[in-house]
Amino acid sequence: MTMNKNTKFNYAFVNGLKMYYEIHGEGFPLVILHGQFTTIEMFNKILPVLAKIRKVIAVEQQGHGHTADIDRPLSFEQMADDTAALLKQLEIEKTDVFGYSTGGSVALQLVYRHPKLVRKLALSSTVYNTDGYYPQIKEAIQHPSPDAFPSEMREAYKKVAPNPKGWAALIEKGARQATEDKGLTPDEVYSIIVPSLVMVADGDIILPEHAEKLAGLLNTNLITLPNSDHASYIAEHPKTLLSKLTTFLNASVSGK
Repeated sequence: MTMNKNTKFNYAFVNGLKMYYEIHGEGFPLVILHGQFTTIEMFNKILPVLAKIRKVIAVEQQGHGHTADIDRPLSFEQMADDTAALLKQLEIEKTDVFGYSTGGSVALQLVYRHPKLVRKLALSSTVYNTDGYYPQIKEAIQHPSPDAFPSEMREAYKKVAPNPKGWAALIEKGARQATEDKGLTPDEVYSIIVPSLVMVADGDIILPEHAEKLAGLLNTNLITLPNSDHASYIAEHPKTLLSKLTTFLNASVSGK
């Protein structure tokens, strides 16, 4: 990843958690939220582009990446509250947010629980509850095997985790979260009124009708990213994603 003089790396103590974050670039803030069991590294192909137009704040949630796990369950609500507490410490009163996959679920909770904090909401490959996944995917995330994940994910974790041997424990916590975290109801999603962007891959792990409903509840149109699966459009060929995302971020927010 390309660094510059404005790149910062630090930790913040929030809600009992020593939370790792990075700041890249300058401008109006944009928080980017990673997917489950990944690190900021997953954004390597898009972060430098976004940092040319925004002050990008990339965080690593509880138990992920540089942020050590603590003795509490994983939950999207708590992750949203941790992110909000970090932004308060950084004296950021208003920000745009982009969440990928389960990072999108955190983003939904962030704007629902802290509505004054978020100006725009961008989501990709996101569900508002686990019923949005194909049944076989829902089963897999509720009963995962630590060895079933791509080696790149495991190595990225081990490279930066305070406890490199904690991978299996993180997967176990994630399984409990996938089983117990109920997400948001349609009415709760509908109550979110910020300008929103909803994207999904044409070969994603999310039911198309769920993605369509999420977009409808947020009063926007669903954008389908072609020739992509759940990860390839962000990790391998992000040109279309970046085009849609930067257009959305650069648009005016009149009337809001």
